[in-house]
Amino acid sequence: MVATLLRSHSFLLLVLLLAVLPFLLLCFYNQPYLDDYALATLVREQGLWQAQALLYQQLNGRFFSSFLLTGLNPLSYGWQNQFGLATLAIDLLTLLALWASFGSLLGQAIGRRERALLTGGVFLIFVAVIPDIHSALYWFASQSTHHLASLCLLLIPVGVERAHRAKRRLTRWRWLGLCALGAVAMGGSGELSTLLMGWLLAVFAGISLARREYYYASIWGALLLLLLGTTLLNVTSPGSLHRLQPTSGKAPSIVAGLRQYWQPAWLAKALQLLLWQPSTLLILVMPMLCYPLAARAAAVRPAGFRLPLLTSGAIIAGGIILGAALMQLQIEDQNIAPRCANVLLWWVLLGWLAACWAALPSRVIESTAAIQPVAKISAVLLSILVLAPVNRAWRELLVEAPTWHQQCQRRYTLLQQVAQQRPHTNVQLAPIYHVMPRYVLVRGYDIATTFNKPYNRDMARYFGVDSVRVDPAAHGAAF
Repeated sequence: MVATLLRSHSFLLLVLLLAVLPFLLLCFYNQPYLDDYALATLVREQGLWQAQALLYQQLNGRFFSSFLLTGLNPLSYGWQNQFGLATLAIDLLTLLALWASFGSLLGQAIGRRERALLTGGVFLIFVAVIPDIHSALYWFASQSTHHLASLCLLLIPVGVERAHRAKRRLTRWRWLGLCALGAVAMGGSGELSTLLMGWLLAVFAGISLARREYYYASIWGALLLLLLGTTLLNVTSPGSLHRLQPTSGKAPSIVAGLRQYWQPAWLAKALQLLLWQPSTLLILVMPMLCYPLAARAAAVRPAGFRLPLLTSGAIIAGGIILGAALMQLQIEDQNIAPRCANVLLWWVLLGWLAACWAALPSRVIESTAAIQPVAKISAVLLSILVLAPVNRAWRELLVEAPTWHQQCQRRYTLLQQVAQQRPHTNVQLAPIYHVMPRYVLVRGYDIATTFNKPYNRDMARYFGVDSVRVDPAAHGAAF
């Protein structure tokens, strides 16, 4: 029986590896996108530290993500061919965060094979439910601003739990110190993840106070105050206030400006479009696949981490509503901006798993016969959900991405040659041909067919020419 189970786990691990692999390998074909060029050029022209000051003064107060966008951007050092390694590192960090968190929370209750299955499964379901895979896995600017901060939604609570379990005072303070650094990083990054983290810390502090667990409440409260302090540095920076001017218009204050942009009809429609999707609703059945772990998971659940499912569900819903309300400052259409929707769905996915864990009774009575049919149906539905992006990823890896990458490299070579011979000139580029976007890595984006468009200038400035464009008269362009 045990040997059969191990063989089954080994087979599932192989399947998961084949499913995750194309998303990682596609990083080697990755190309800079939108802000990646402009931020790298800023460093090359102004220097790393002067770039931080300029971004804080003129663009936004996201001091932590600004440093990542510039200091860790391979383009800042002329590493055009190594650009994909930065996004690969962030994708591997996502898998490592899941792996380490599951191991830390469940300990000996879960084996290595089971932990790998859980890690790969959560990663693939996240990829399958989000509206924009590219911004989560391949767009360096979005990863540095939003995705890395969203990982702290998982890592900070896990770090606090490790601190509570630590036997030695020094170890406890090390874990709390790492959590504090995470709070500072979040406060200096994307506002959406920061808002969700603030809501979570406030809820945890409130629950601890209601239970008269004042020591735990002080930990959550201290992290919340630290998060609020660093967030104030962000949102009150000259750059952030400058960005709010188009939003707030002639309102007498920021608060008045925010109030005039309260859009309940847009909020309701945006939430419907985000949540009322088959892919999002399938998140609800994912815990059924983890039911074999239920008894062991309940046995190692942290003390105090038991909440009714309705309470946990209300916490998750509260975060979604707060996050969507924040997005009213950046209305582009009826949908929440995809890079931000990714963060909200990460919150829902991890939050629902945590909620079901917290709702388990102290003693789980296993009834395998009753649960197996539901688990099998859930597994089939989730497999169908994941199969679509995995199929597209393999198609891109084997067919589309190499062709796209070769044509992009020819462009870069041409731009470098022109910059050496005639730097003050406009360069016309051939369009991309014979590439079908699958919306994993290749998303059908190209620079404009007009000189002096903002992102055209950013690309041209990086290579040292005046401007670039795609030939508007060319026929058969892929994008």
